Amino acid sequence: MKLAGLTGLLTAFVSSLCCTAPLLTLLVGATGSAGGWAWLEPLRPYSIALTVGALGWAWYEQLKPKKTMACNCETKKTAFWQTKPFLGLMTGMALLLLAFPSYSNWLYQDKNQATVQPAQKGSGQVAYVTIKGMSCEGCEQHIKQEVTKIKGVSAVDVSYQKGAATVKYDSKKTSLADIKKAVDATGYKVTSTKTL
Repeated sequence: MKLAGLTGLLTAFVSSLCCTAPLLTLLVGATGSAGGWAWLEPLRPYSIALTVGALGWAWYEQLKPKKTMACNCETKKTAFWQTKPFLGLMTGMALLLLAFPSYSNWLYQDKNQATVQPAQKGSGQVAYVTIKGMSCEGCEQHIKQEVTKIKGVSAVDVSYQKGAATVKYDSKKTSLADIKKAVDATGYKVTSTKTL
């Protein structure tokens, strides 16, 4: 039961790594490596299936009827890691990890209002930037947070489903190259840019 439960927890962690890694790298200040975990996204369905299978096996082993001993022998005390509460704790942690992509954006602070400056009249530009490597809303928030820091950016809209960002900026204060550099610094890859 211990091995199956630990396997379930480990595979749940791996299946959420494409989304937890950007947040963890942001917390430790290594934002450039965040997009490097995007290659795990296609493996997510397989690791979810492995997680469910391993935890299902662990629960089966835990709940199946135990063989009774014919003698009146003293039995060993069960270690905590072999109990239902421990397996329940591991299952809960695995479920939180599996669901991480759906709530990861809540963990990013929205500093957009504080740092975005209005564009001057006549100098406003809109850029459409295609980005490779985003896999969840956490990726969107990570890119939005970095691009918003650029002086002259007035609005940022990022969509991982479209694999793109739309950025409104003041061309007198920043350039398309600065925006590309900020996105690339997050670890995701800009594949094309164009001014609308």
